[in-house]
Amino acid sequence: MLEALQHLDWRTLVLPAMVPIFIAVLLAEWTRFRGRGRFLLRDTAASMGLGALYMVFDTLVTVTLVALLFNWAYQHRLFTVSMTPLTGALLFVLLEFFYYWFHRASHRIRWFWSAHVAHHSSRYMNFSTAMRQSALYSLAGNWIFYIPLAFLGFEPVWVFFMLTVNLAYQYFIHTQWVGKLPRPIEFVFNTPSHHRAHHGRNPEYIDRNYGGIVILYDRLFGTFVEEQETAPVEYGITRPVDSFNPVTLTVHEARDMFRDALRPGPLRQRLKHFWAPPEWQRPEQEEESALNRSPAD
Repeated sequence: MLEALQHLDWRTLVLPAMVPIFIAVLLAEWTRFRGRGRFLLRDTAASMGLGALYMVFDTLVTVTLVALLFNWAYQHRLFTVSMTPLTGALLFVLLEFFYYWFHRASHRIRWFWSAHVAHHSSRYMNFSTAMRQSALYSLAGNWIFYIPLAFLGFEPVWVFFMLTVNLAYQYFIHTQWVGKLPRPIEFVFNTPSHHRAHHGRNPEYIDRNYGGIVILYDRLFGTFVEEQETAPVEYGITRPVDSFNPVTLTVHEARDMFRDALRPGPLRQRLKHFWAPPEWQRPEQEEESALNRSPAD
């Protein structure tokens, strides 16, 4: 037992070490805002169930598949990058860049959205919402976006460490407890205000603010939006799932995606359900939707 502990890499222990802090701030938030409509016990329990499923399944897939692929990429690296403060800063900037495109793809490509949708399924915004992760992430291939870092020469364990730091930071921006921060901070960093807008299903907030720790790539690529006092954020997804079952919340969009793809029609249009945006419909589906839409809509 002692020998096994001695061989543990501290870089793999960031999230487990943070768990007590995550729970403490969640309890503090619940104590502060209970009875004010910011928590629903069943919703919080569903979020924690999704987080548990994600941790178990993602660990299994990472150990059996993803780590092997990253090690293969590292064996075929272009350079060998030793970790120093300067290369650590470079890794941070690059990982933020790849995280931005992973997150953007997770909203604009249905294959990736079928996994990411679980994270957006809550109608509440509190620290427990950050726990809403999908067991399908690894199967959907979220790791594909970070393999270039191993090809470039960053040791995989450092890539995973930096990604873990990124995700740990994001836990603390899933809250309504913190208002807008000073303007210089709001300009550079992804803040609770920016992330509240990201979780909104209001038309003006949909598919915005994809950043992880910083919000600079959103400003650069035109996907930034500011949270507006005149447009209170409505949390959740445009097609809500009336369930608190973690399994249902995990698989419902993937099930619908495959069901749509299996409907009769030209092969290209059937396959397009996998790479098109989540809202895309075949022409005949759009006609059916128009016919079924009431005049009041």
